[in-house]
Amino acid sequence: MRVTQKIIYDDFLRDITRNRTQMAKIQSDLSSGKSVRLPSDNPINFVRSRNIEENLRKAEQYQDNLSSGLRQGRLAQEAVDEVLDLLIETKRLATGGATASNSETARISMADQIRNIRDSMVASLNSSYGDRYLFGGTNSSEPPFVLDDTQPSGVQSLANNKAPSVAVADSVRIDISISGREITDLGNGENLFQLMADIEQALRDNDGAAVNGQLSRIDAAIDSATIAISRLGGNLNRMEFMFEQYESTKIVYQTDVSRLVDTDFAEAISQMQRTQTAYEASMAVQTRMINNTLLDYI
Repeated sequence: MRVTQKIIYDDFLRDITRNRTQMAKIQSDLSSGKSVRLPSDNPINFVRSRNIEENLRKAEQYQDNLSSGLRQGRLAQEAVDEVLDLLIETKRLATGGATASNSETARISMADQIRNIRDSMVASLNSSYGDRYLFGGTNSSEPPFVLDDTQPSGVQSLANNKAPSVAVADSVRIDISISGREITDLGNGENLFQLMADIEQALRDNDGAAVNGQLSRIDAAIDSATIAISRLGGNLNRMEFMFEQYESTKIVYQTDVSRLVDTDFAEAISQMQRTQTAYEASMAVQTRMINNTLLDYI
């Protein structure tokens, strides 16, 4: 095969074009920080990075759910703690009211305190986060407990028995609070606010024996609130653990995506220098080729 000057020149132009294209690609990788931006850059890495990024977005969403759930759960825990403290104070007053040495006036004063405690319980159980009531169950758009003198207990309950929950993983939900009924329904037909009403009435009737008969019911209410706090605390611990797990998972996902699509700057700069050297050498050869004439061969 005869190698003509045109063949040599065409090969030279092709090499120059390839070097310039490669230099442009490296410069783009360096300026953008991404070596894979389109499927054509690396189909396998592009698809794998998109799948990992989808998992990353899902982890971030679940972590947001957990963060919101933890805030609401801690508020609910504080509210139930307040109810427990109020029940302990109720027992202290009832124990005093059951003592035979107390006068009728003292018991009426205690009855007034019991009513105030009941009102404080209603306020605690009507705690809200934003426009959402924490103890309304799934009926969270309105106060779960309303003072109503037409009710035997003096309180109307609008709560249901299903606790609010958040999605924390695929097909996994965790309760972020306790349903209002779980706290106020003490079992065997007992109701927290009816208990408070009965204690108040016994004190107003100056009936120490009747007040004494309520002490076991108060203990049952305290036990019920303690169990509810324990279960809620377990859910909060579980959510905190999952939040930290997602934090670690996000770091792994971000590292994997970076490995697949981000520019390796050390390698890119080294490649840029090699390509630049090859390009400059090609240009030097071009100068000598253009300067060649027939006189050079005489």
